[in-house]
Amino acid sequence: MTKQIMVLVVVFLYVLMHSVFIEPNSLEVTRYTIKDNELHGIRVAFLTDFHLKRKDYKRLDKIVQLTNQQNPDIVLLGGDFANGHSKKNTMNPKVLAQKLSLFTSPAYTVLGNHDWWTDGNLLTKELKDHGIKVLENSNTRIILKRRYVDIVGLADLNTRSVNIAKAFKKTAIPRIVISHNPDVYYDIIDDVSLILAGHTHGGQFVIPFTKPLFVPSKYGSRFASGLVKPTNNTMIISKGLGTSILPIRFNCKPEVVIIDFVKN
Repeated sequence: MTKQIMVLVVVFLYVLMHSVFIEPNSLEVTRYTIKDNELHGIRVAFLTDFHLKRKDYKRLDKIVQLTNQQNPDIVLLGGDFANGHSKKNTMNPKVLAQKLSLFTSPAYTVLGNHDWWTDGNLLTKELKDHGIKVLENSNTRIILKRRYVDIVGLADLNTRSVNIAKAFKKTAIPRIVISHNPDVYYDIIDDVSLILAGHTHGGQFVIPFTKPLFVPSKYGSRFASGLVKPTNNTMIISKGLGTSILPIRFNCKPEVVIIDFVKN
């Protein structure tokens, strides 16, 4: 075996081990600062794409604990709590909801395609029973630091029917929109303070200095992750917390997203 081949084998084994055993089990905080005079001083935590296996208790506890340590004023969730397409492969909805109820801040959520592929109705019931409001083409007006904020939640684009007009009914600026799938972006005509989305996992496997190999969005790598603003509206797309299809992550760490609003 030549030296070059040995180096390639070592690199391959490192990438394999790292992407299967190390990075999927890591967790980092990604911070954004958004200028908004009406929401300044408010901190939002955004978590999405958990993909929780049946006994992922420690991983979920770690996510909740890290989120609470950031002292957010509100926790917004982008769905896909379920893993795969079958109930037998995903965490019991009641246990999941019990653990999510340990957030120290009010929590609001939408559901994702994997949630509906398993049992979206049961998950909705358990989340509601544990104090987490589920939004689907609906909204809720809350008070954060003596200011009204409308939280708007859209239905999942792949498994449900998105109705933006219904979701936005009787809302006004400031409003924050949660959509599991970022591809609804250009359908949102009204001005919003922020759009939060997931679904893409950042591509999961990203070779350094290149674009992700696969992004489940019709807009490709432009909607892989991060802050995007092709129109007046700002959207943050999270890399998510779990994995789908292949249980790997490389150069694409699971993340808890923290957004701080500041004065313009």
